[in-house]
Amino acid sequence: MNFFLRINRKILLFFSLLILILFIIFIFSKQIIVTNLKIKSAPTSSSNVDISEPKFAISNESKKIYITARVGNFINKDEILLKQNVRFKSNDFSIETEKVIFDRNKQTAKSESKSLFKSKNTTITSDGFNINEKGNKIIFYGNSYIILK
Repeated sequence: MNFFLRINRKILLFFSLLILILFIIFIFSKQIIVTNLKIKSAPTSSSNVDISEPKFAISNESKKIYITARVGNFINKDEILLKQNVRFKSNDFSIETEKVIFDRNKQTAKSESKSLFKSKNTTITSDGFNINEKGNKIIFYGNSYIILK
């Protein structure tokens, strides 16, 4: 006689259902774990940030300097602390740094963090800078290195 004919159908059905239920539980548990990982790895917004993705411009008679950053906090009604990937960009140059205090009223900026200035033929790395006179005057200070091409 055949071995499969001797197996009790109730026992076979029971084991089949048990395997199916275990398989479904395994799939759902994996899905829950993946969902929890996505939630934990999602970037959380910082509650101590006043401005997300701030954008400003310094305007004078001859040019505009556009300022962008990842976050900003108000120091007072005129001054804003810009942090993370702060970039000053005009048609002639760009400056990249991590922290800047920007005065909206006077249209000045001051940084005491490592800065990188790039233009067509010049690269300057410094420990900080000041932008005065609505962008007409940029002063680099600290340990500064100039590369002229």
